[in-house]
Amino acid sequence: MRVNNLLRFRTTSLQRCSIKQQYVPEHKPALDDDIKRLEDFLLSKPNVVVLTGAGISTESGIPDYRSEGVGLYARTNHKPIQHMEFLKSSNVRRRYWARNFVGWPSFSSKQANATHHALSRFERELRIQSVVTQNVDRLHTKAGTKNVVELHEHIGLPKFDVQQCA
Repeated sequence: MRVNNLLRFRTTSLQRCSIKQQYVPEHKPALDDDIKRLEDFLLSKPNVVVLTGAGISTESGIPDYRSEGVGLYARTNHKPIQHMEFLKSSNVRRRYWARNFVGWPSFSSKQANATHHALSRFERELRIQSVVTQNVDRLHTKAGTKNVVELHEHIGLPKFDVQQCA
């Protein structure tokens, strides 16, 4: 499937999906000229590295933090725990791991979307060299991308007793 057809499918399928209203910010559809320029770029450059962030996973049902109206900051009063807070307070660590534990079944069941799969295919076709991501959802790996650099590691259930954090 060419990039053009892939992005057209992605836009059409999103319009029918409730995830769009829930987590994907308002946006204009991709223009054919822009899709063609992206396709030409990927076909002409041998060493492309792709950097992704939260926006790539919203279509899989994982909200980002900052998008107006649909991000976690807009929909809840939850803010991420800061590193120093985590280190200084056993209560903060317990809250972090409790939220991680409760949210894990939903979070870990999310599936890679069309864009994750396209990047994996581009890697197999040697159009891109690797994906560098800020995401912790492992959806690039689920899609089959082999060369993924996770800047923030990935989220999983703790491999130790929560009481050890106390």
